[in-house]
Amino acid sequence: MSHKLGLIVPYRDRPNQLRTFRNHIQDFLKLDYELIVVEQSDREDFNRGKLLNIGFLKAEELGCDYVVFHDIDMLPIKADYSYESKPTHLITEFDLPEDVSRTLFDEYFGGVTLFPCNIFRQINGYSNTYDGWGFEDDDLLLRCRENHINLDTKIVSQRGRVDRALKFNGKDSYVVVPNVINSLKDFTVYTSFTVNDTPTNMEEIIDEYSIWSIPGFDTTVTYNSFGNFSFQFWKKNLDSISIPSINLPKGTYNCIVTICNTVAPREINFYINGDKVGSNTYDDLYKVQKSKYMFLGAGNPEREKKPNWFKGSIDTFCVFDKILDKKEIFNLSGNINKSLFEFFNRNDMKIYYDLKFINQNMVLDLSGNENNGYTKNTEFTTTSLTFDTKLPIPHRKKGKFKVLPHDENGYKDGYWVSWKSRENQQVYLEKAKNNRTNYEKDGLTNCRHRELDYINVKNYHHIIAKI
Repeated sequence: MSHKLGLIVPYRDRPNQLRTFRNHIQDFLKLDYELIVVEQSDREDFNRGKLLNIGFLKAEELGCDYVVFHDIDMLPIKADYSYESKPTHLITEFDLPEDVSRTLFDEYFGGVTLFPCNIFRQINGYSNTYDGWGFEDDDLLLRCRENHINLDTKIVSQRGRVDRALKFNGKDSYVVVPNVINSLKDFTVYTSFTVNDTPTNMEEIIDEYSIWSIPGFDTTVTYNSFGNFSFQFWKKNLDSISIPSINLPKGTYNCIVTICNTVAPREINFYINGDKVGSNTYDDLYKVQKSKYMFLGAGNPEREKKPNWFKGSIDTFCVFDKILDKKEIFNLSGNINKSLFEFFNRNDMKIYYDLKFINQNMVLDLSGNENNGYTKNTEFTTTSLTFDTKLPIPHRKKGKFKVLPHDENGYKDGYWVSWKSRENQQVYLEKAKNNRTNYEKDGLTNCRHRELDYINVKNYHHIIAKI
């Protein structure tokens, strides 16, 4: 059976890139296709999703039975545009210019994305509501999940146990811990926890939730609204270094941070569920012992701005006064039901909290060092044994694309280029939280626009639309 491709490109104000793209793609494609460029004529925030919906409607008119939604700044080097019966992402590798960044994470569904027309119709296309950069492609993947469309699967390891833990409410609950960490000595910090929610605070640039923290210039393990765990620390000259994980869904994890201060090279390693996330070397650490306390469930509960409240539960916290070796990390990360005394003796530990052992509001230090903590506004919860979870992600074909240089949008260098993108993130996170889009009412069926001009030369179609 022969198939016809509709290649749909959203566009505004990049004439040189449009010329480059047209010349490149017509030399690259050796199949039956229609190239459909949809230009947004007004000066409102760019709405990629709606422009692609407009292009899809034209592709249907032209008899295409599958489409590829294609950003104009991505030129194929090696790519397969042939028909697939299921949604398929076509990028596995980037050729990047200087000062341009792209991250290929598991759920990435933007850039160059293929859909059979019948399936795109089934999910009612893109949402029309994401004005400005970002999250229309995340919403598209959520629509596929909601409609039980054939997707690929990634196995995400989980480390839950059947026991009691402390529940943190994400607004004013925390545990105060004596700070026993010295930036001149070796140490390892272990935490076992469950992320339940990622509440959004639109007064902040990004939502960060501290699982544990030494406040001030926070030395901390955090989870954020992008789905990244991160360990952040500071050097003596106050340069900040962050070791981030890949995107991981809410769930049950443990993390281990090892800091080697006494032997060159001085190195920090960060592990999630026993897998090494990353490492970094440094010269001198900021003196973390300046703070008398550290906290579980908050960055600093006494801060008015960015207290970084955590919403979830924590069941185990331990500080070791040594660097754990590979075998010890393996045993500790795989443990779901045993006391840590099964693996370590008391002399290895500075603090050991099993957070079911609480006397009134005092958290008992099982290491015998009397480094007891105390809780504030926490409550007990029952944790359950969790198994590896299946995360729906896009199918992919191998494809390498050259990215053309352009001004970066979205989240860059710790800030949003436009606050509208932050608002888009909030809208998407609320939908993802409920696993529910508004696809029945928002998409192809309400894609209202006015066509101001239409240019057609052979298989090239240029629609100028006011949206």
